[in-house]
Amino acid sequence: RFIGLPFGGGFVKLSRLYDEQGKLIHARNYSDELKAEIKAFKSQYSIPYFQLWKGFLIVTAAILIWAVIYGVKNKLGNQQREKEVGQMVDNLKQLKAGQLYGATFFTDQDGNSINGLPAGWIKIDKILGDTIFIHRSKQLDTNSALFDMKNIASFRPQSTDEWQEKTEKMDLNLLKKQLEDAATKKVDLLYIGKDHEKYSGVILTIKGSE
Repeated sequence: RFIGLPFGGGFVKLSRLYDEQGKLIHARNYSDELKAEIKAFKSQYSIPYFQLWKGFLIVTAAILIWAVIYGVKNKLGNQQREKEVGQMVDNLKQLKAGQLYGATFFTDQDGNSINGLPAGWIKIDKILGDTIFIHRSKQLDTNSALFDMKNIASFRPQSTDEWQEKTEKMDLNLLKKQLEDAATKKVDLLYIGKDHEKYSGVILTIKGSE
């Protein structure tokens, strides 16, 4: 007997023979007459193999199609990310005042720890000797798990009021050293102001550029 499923396909229900006491009669104990009767019965009802596997074939095809679409989408996303990283690195190698970069922050402008890993903007104010002077945006993206320039594009600062007032001093030599690595995809900035002892280690990471 064939038992169909809603999405197609199904199962074949096999029947068994029992004696008057309810004990299962094994096939090896079938009489010649019973075997002939079963053989004749089977010849009238063939197993619908296509119908049996139809649903599973549909599900398998759907999974394969999804995998192809996901693969193409993921490849395009990686290509876009590589393009953005290349642009960021090129800009950093020609660092100058006025440039804007996307970054994730480990501390606020006062050196205090931040919950999570918020993303926002930094602006290159000026470069003197081995020091980069920057300002960071007041608004941050605290909802996204992964960094993406698209997530911070909507609040790109348009006026002075949208930047933090404090100027932060960063180590230019560390930035240059990281750019020597051809595989660089992000750049860490280290605070070197007079109160640098309050800032423990890297305080932000540049991950994109305007």
